[in-house]
Amino acid sequence: IVNVVMSVAIAGLSTVAVAKDVATVNGKAITEEDYKKAVEQLGPQAETVKTNPQVRQQFLDHMIERSLLAGEAKNSKIEDSDRYNALVDTAKRDILAQLYLEKYIAEQTTEPKLKDYFEKNKKKFTEKEVKAVHILFEEKQKAEAEKVLKEILAKNDFDAELKKYATDPNGSKGGDLNWFKQGRMVPEFEKAAFATEKGKVYPHLVKTQFGYHIIKVADVRGGDSIKFEDKKADIEQDIRMNARNDLVKSLRDKAQVKVNDETLTSLKF
Repeated sequence: IVNVVMSVAIAGLSTVAVAKDVATVNGKAITEEDYKKAVEQLGPQAETVKTNPQVRQQFLDHMIERSLLAGEAKNSKIEDSDRYNALVDTAKRDILAQLYLEKYIAEQTTEPKLKDYFEKNKKKFTEKEVKAVHILFEEKQKAEAEKVLKEILAKNDFDAELKKYATDPNGSKGGDLNWFKQGRMVPEFEKAAFATEKGKVYPHLVKTQFGYHIIKVADVRGGDSIKFEDKKADIEQDIRMNARNDLVKSLRDKAQVKVNDETLTSLKF
């Protein structure tokens, strides 16, 4: 029975892959696990190392080089220097900050939160585009703008008034704004443009920071029908872009941060 048990055990061991060292440096091994962990720490660049044999070798050479240099640094007692300790403290702080940021972003990009963001910001991801033309009046010209809009709606002749008023070559007084999606124009203008049918003039003056607009929608393309699955990558990218700034703002708002501008300006190096 003992012989049978030992035979089974030996047979089982023979099926287990024995881990191999990728390299040794002065007798110290760089194991497969060491190499894999180092590659994963590269982030997006890791894929290049995994798939390109030449880059894989280059990365191993980099690890060997760093191991040799680190060994010499220890022999030179660099670990006892003030600069080494200062750099280690800074590195620890930055690593902690980075790991927390990664954790925070991961928490903000779960499937439920992505879907919630999508539902609240559907207009941002719509494929619908509007081609608008406008006539712009300065704030002090409100009465004139109202008169022109009334004439346009009565005669259904926007183009005639456009030729009369939108004469500035740089378009500052109005003209063709070409195609745009949601999020490209100031909110007041955008809301009116996307609420207007193709070929129609918005029936009210639109007040923005630039003045008073009379808006005609020349054309519409695309649609409002969008699926979460089709926009998932865009949604995640959108959240990632804003997550860091939102987090830092939140932390600063809760913290007691005081900056002495005079001291900062007068620093001598």
